[in-house]
Amino acid sequence: MHRLVVALVTLISLTGAAFLAGYLLLFSASTDRASGLVPADTAFYLNVYLQPSTGQQMNLGGLIGRLPGFADEASLDEKADQVVDNLLATTGLGLDYREQIKPWLGNQIAIAGWPPTGEPAEPTVVLIAEVKDRAAAEAAFVELAAEGGTNLVTQTYEGVEVHVAEGGAYAFIGEMVVFGESPDRIEAVVDVRDGAEALAGRDDFQSTMSGLPADHLASAFVDLAALAAATDTAEQLAALSTAGAALIAERDGLRLSGSAPFDVDGAASSSPAGFGLGGEPSSLVDWMPEDTIAELVVFGLRQTLEDAEAAAASTPEGEEITGTLDTVRALAAFGFGIDIDADLLPLLDREVGVALGGLENGLPIGQVLLRPEDPEAAAAALARVVDRLVATGASRRTEDASGAEITIVTVPSVVEIAYAVRDGIIIIALGAEHVASALQAHADGDTISGSDRYTQTFEVAGVRAGNEAFVDVGAVVDLMGPTLDLPDDARDILGQIGSFGFTAPSRDDLVEFHAVLTVDEP
Repeated sequence: MHRLVVALVTLISLTGAAFLAGYLLLFSASTDRASGLVPADTAFYLNVYLQPSTGQQMNLGGLIGRLPGFADEASLDEKADQVVDNLLATTGLGLDYREQIKPWLGNQIAIAGWPPTGEPAEPTVVLIAEVKDRAAAEAAFVELAAEGGTNLVTQTYEGVEVHVAEGGAYAFIGEMVVFGESPDRIEAVVDVRDGAEALAGRDDFQSTMSGLPADHLASAFVDLAALAAATDTAEQLAALSTAGAALIAERDGLRLSGSAPFDVDGAASSSPAGFGLGGEPSSLVDWMPEDTIAELVVFGLRQTLEDAEAAAASTPEGEEITGTLDTVRALAAFGFGIDIDADLLPLLDREVGVALGGLENGLPIGQVLLRPEDPEAAAAALARVVDRLVATGASRRTEDASGAEITIVTVPSVVEIAYAVRDGIIIIALGAEHVASALQAHADGDTISGSDRYTQTFEVAGVRAGNEAFVDVGAVVDLMGPTLDLPDDARDILGQIGSFGFTAPSRDDLVEFHAVLTVDEP
């Protein structure tokens, strides 16, 4: 049974990626029935539809058709089956998807977990799959047990036959088959069938899921408060209660969108300030050169770091971390005369960005960009840091580019760092030419924010604000080149993927998140 459970979890992952489930699509809408079988104290729940709606079918089919080897709709079913079989083969389980799973698998697969009474690191987990052909399922399970030399013992609980083997158990409950590591986990689902409160009946589950797009491929629910209580992090996560997300097939890509209610009054001391910053889009992308292949922008990084350190200090496990940080502070003070808290952290209090343009001699080409709350004070703090580095043996020179002064600091036998301050933005790079390229890109308007790939990515996301990330997947694959040990077909598919985008706006007492993976036209 363990092999079958792992296979179905693998299938959930593949279907969650959506590309491998297109061939299962029928022109039908879907209803989440598994949430009515799992206990009300479920802390995390993942649901995948194998037969989503007509609209999702059309979008997903179009995306899959863009991938190399999948353009022929007539052979789509066969090719997708082959891909699933190949991926299951890598698990070493010896399973044949087309013969042992597909004939009986219905429209829905779900995983649910809830806090145990003992060890929080080992939650109680069940896997639920819809069965469209019970006779085929029963025959497949018996065959799998025989192949694995597993002895199945049948016991009865509230009229339900529970089949138990070493390391796992399963039972048919209505039109579903439920798998668990032990019989008691199956029994909890039977209790729900017989009237115990179900996850589907919880008000917070209903409100969280009703806020998601109704037409989707997969959805997830997380009871953050329950997980925090089980892991002794309730104080750190006091501002968050639940979170939900849905995977949607759009015409040009896949979108994972979700949200989590944010209680400003219950948040850590500096969290409300960071929450407020998340309502605006990044301005730093207007300084990143157009050939940037990956970027990351974080708002309120200083506040996040300070909150994380305070949280670590309140736990025994965090004492080692805080001790290491104190050591770093002492080394910076005695070695370079730099006060990290007074000189460096203020640079990170508003908007921090990193742009990657490639690699040169094994080192990254790109920029670190800062938009501090008080640009003048931040620039003065940065100048103090440079003065102290010079006092300890570094050299300093300046150059002009695009109407700005670039300061180059060379630490002998260590590194050369350049920076410039322009219009309240601090640009830092390994080399003056990379600072100059950002200044020139902003002056000419040739930045990533105006590129077609970037704008298309966030059009699919539907919004751009708060923390964000962008990756030109094809360019990164080309950059990694020989270091990626991939089969030719996998490399071809990755080459057809356009870009990845992530944005996390905060507004109306909600933290939203949207992740996008686009697929290029052939």
